[in-house]
Amino acid sequence: MTFKTIALAAVTAAVVSTSASAATTMDGTFAASIIGISSDTPSIDLGSVLTNTNFTVVGSATGDLNGSTGTFLTVTPFTATDGAAYSFTSTLGNFTGTLSDVLSAGPVSSRVLTAYALGTFTPAGSFSSFAAGPASLTFSFTQNNANGAVSGGFTMSTPPVPAPGVPEPAAWAMLIAGFGLTGAAMRRRRIAVAA
Repeated sequence: MTFKTIALAAVTAAVVSTSASAATTMDGTFAASIIGISSDTPSIDLGSVLTNTNFTVVGSATGDLNGSTGTFLTVTPFTATDGAAYSFTSTLGNFTGTLSDVLSAGPVSSRVLTAYALGTFTPAGSFSSFAAGPASLTFSFTQNNANGAVSGGFTMSTPPVPAPGVPEPAAWAMLIAGFGLTGAAMRRRRIAVAA
């Protein structure tokens, strides 16, 4: 009797641990277009708050997220500041994270604003068999004209892709040394031509 009880407990523990470890994190990406964006400033820039006045829709997907094309997302306002919170909800799952590497470049009529968010994606619906795991969003917004028209979207990756890097000091040192050597070579060449 004792042996049967122990064997039954061992089999139950094995089944429970197998089903608990069966939930794996997702491996895939999707790209979403944010339709109807308005900005609280005439031109998008660092610190601008971008609001989705219409809807967000998944346009393409790969890996475990394949089949999510056409899904609608509900996104929070995007505050173009490092450290700002960002999230979306959908039938695919929910993302919550924090923005970093927020950059803007270009003239007012065609300014580009980019950002990176690292956070957690919690799958839902048909993806609920997957466990919550780390994910990243890579944003790009473009000012289409000086009157404030903006387009944009983001790509979600799980597992996360690395943040866009800032050049390391060694890379800066090599760049500066290269400019110095180029200048020295040009100066030498002028002296040789003059002689």
